[in-house]
Amino acid sequence: MKTRRVWALLLVLLTALALLDPLNAVAADEAVVVIIHKDNPHAIDRNYLVAIYTGRLKGWPDGSPVFPLDQSDGTSVREAFYLQFIGRTAANMQAVWAQNIFSGKGLPPKIASPDSEMKRIVSTNRNAIGYIRASEVDDTVRVLLR
Repeated sequence: MKTRRVWALLLVLLTALALLDPLNAVAADEAVVVIIHKDNPHAIDRNYLVAIYTGRLKGWPDGSPVFPLDQSDGTSVREAFYLQFIGRTAANMQAVWAQNIFSGKGLPPKIASPDSEMKRIVSTNRNAIGYIRASEVDDTVRVLLR
């Protein structure tokens, strides 16, 4: 029981430090948004997004496959996305995906970085989902979640 508390406290402290690090933080005016192809008709909520990015769901509500994309390790936009939308740190998600790979449940999202590459792939693949800085959004993609 004490070990769980120590780990929980350590996770909270590390998350707080990451959020306070000015070199690793996404500025408040640089919010992260979830994007999809502009012709993708789906609307999903945060819980559905969590299920996609943790590997529990592999398709859109209509059954078509979903193609999740991730930014590179260590980027501020990746950390901001996982904290804001998934409720976990990027490091925690690496552990989730290591377990998924080991148990045969699937592979982690493909890496598409920087924002311009993420946006290019999403704009050309109707089943893709990704995230970028809000300031990078244009008419080639549709914002799904803010």
